[in-house]
Amino acid sequence: MTAVGGLLLDVSPLRTSRAFRCAFAARLVSVLGIGLLMVALPVQVYGLTGSSLHVAGVATTTAVALFAGSIAGGVIADRYDRRDVIQWSRTTAGLGFLALGINALLENPLLGVVYAASALDGLAGGVSGTALMALVPLLVGREKMAAAGALTALTSDIGTMIAPALGGLLIAGTGLWAAYFLAAAATVATVTLIRAIGPAPPPRRELQNPLRELAIGVGFALRHRVIRLVLLIGLVAMLVSGPLVLLPALADTELGVGATTLGLLYAAPGAGAVLGSLTSGWMGRTGYPGRALLLSLVALPIGVIVAGLWAHPLVVLLGFAGFGVARAVNLVLRFTVLQLHAPDELRGRMSGLLMVQSVAGTAVGSIVAGLAGQFFAPGTALVIYGAAVLVLALMLTAAAAPLCRKDPR
Repeated sequence: MTAVGGLLLDVSPLRTSRAFRCAFAARLVSVLGIGLLMVALPVQVYGLTGSSLHVAGVATTTAVALFAGSIAGGVIADRYDRRDVIQWSRTTAGLGFLALGINALLENPLLGVVYAASALDGLAGGVSGTALMALVPLLVGREKMAAAGALTALTSDIGTMIAPALGGLLIAGTGLWAAYFLAAAATVATVTLIRAIGPAPPPRRELQNPLRELAIGVGFALRHRVIRLVLLIGLVAMLVSGPLVLLPALADTELGVGATTLGLLYAAPGAGAVLGSLTSGWMGRTGYPGRALLLSLVALPIGVIVAGLWAHPLVVLLGFAGFGVARAVNLVLRFTVLQLHAPDELRGRMSGLLMVQSVAGTAVGSIVAGLAGQFFAPGTALVIYGAAVLVLALMLTAAAAPLCRKDPR
């Protein structure tokens, strides 16, 4: 194998597993639909209120609901057929997208409907995302865990790269309602593809009280050194996603661009993440995944700092694209390390905790960035926020030195 060939994404799970192909296609269609909301929701909320704090409020509402859905989803995915869990939760999300589309057609759209639908989307997304994360390792072998993680991440990367740009074009040319209805249509396709996977029950075991099972999962994660460190790293990594709530204000007040360019700005992290995933072949072979994980954590806030240094669309695009590359590496390695150490009977709950720390970091980051946007110009807020998270990342890197060892246990 050439050096270049060894660097490229490993697509063997798509060749060898029909069930994984269905899961991959379903995930791709789903994130393409959900990605439209990345632009539609902040544009609508900012247009209704003129406030970055309300934009952050909607993002935080989604995140809080996603937090709750992830906690519940971890227990549910270890108790019920994981395919069925994904189907029902995505159907619920699709109903919320329909409500958003109808609301957008009203002469005076209701902000309360946006908040309510965002909460429903977050709750359903937490359950379905956790169940899918627990399902994927069962569709591929242990030796293909990193490849499956990279391919799964690639679906999100492609969605966040293409869908925001498409959303910007739809909003500019047709209206917000088109983005919402297209997201609902994508949900129908997602549920159909998930159905084709076939039954996916969890391992047989004696069921206990759901709260007791949740406590067992949390206790295991806290006692397991590697999983504990991975969850802390994910929490800090997702803090860096918070400044995205500043993009509408940055586009309006400093860049002077419209919805189409704003869609491209939201797509930049996805474009960088696609590059990171497409060059992820080395991740399955590295003997030091923890070291690479820590390096990606430090690189994340640097991209945010670059994006805020100069009020020019190209600089912002490059900064957030660099952030996206680091995010892809961080996400794939977190997924791989955690799943390799998680017992199958606890895989749903470990996957739920992996999502919870991501949600918590995003929620806190969004609200703090939104508050910073009330006191500083958007570009200045990006630099200050990125620098603060960089300091936090360096502190955690020093504390997580054991991960730098070969194949940490």
